[in-house]
Amino acid sequence: MIKDLEVQKIDINQPEKIKVAIVQSTYHLELNENMVEYCKEVLMLNGLSEENISVHLAPGTWEVPLLARKAAKSGQYDAIVAFAIILQGDTYHFDMIANEVARSLMETSVEYLIPVGFEILAVNKMEEAIERGSRNSFNKGIEAGNAILHTLNGLRGIE
Repeated sequence: MIKDLEVQKIDINQPEKIKVAIVQSTYHLELNENMVEYCKEVLMLNGLSEENISVHLAPGTWEVPLLARKAAKSGQYDAIVAFAIILQGDTYHFDMIANEVARSLMETSVEYLIPVGFEILAVNKMEEAIERGSRNSFNKGIEAGNAILHTLNGLRGIE
């Protein structure tokens, strides 16, 4: 687990009340699960309760925005984090998915005024995904957890 890694402690008001939806692609399952696990650990190390973190599975990257949008629209969550891996192939398909998923997740964030952590890894080779999704200090789940907490603090500062 990440307890041995340096995790930023973020002072957030009433963390036990914060609810986070994690939307995870099941494609490249092991790496996505690692990122989800590390994200959850960061959130819990900062006071969020495990019961308030729910994971929703999408069959692939393309389906992630729909689940994220549904979570945002439900009004149940204070933040959403999206995890998926898109591997560059020989066709334009990679670019279409990466661009449209990014656009859709940003639209959800702005429309519903909810932080959406974006860890959709669009990589040129599998080694890049392994580096960012393995059990090490480069795991993007750590970054996602920290980003969500900082953004929630920023939003609360504006309210």
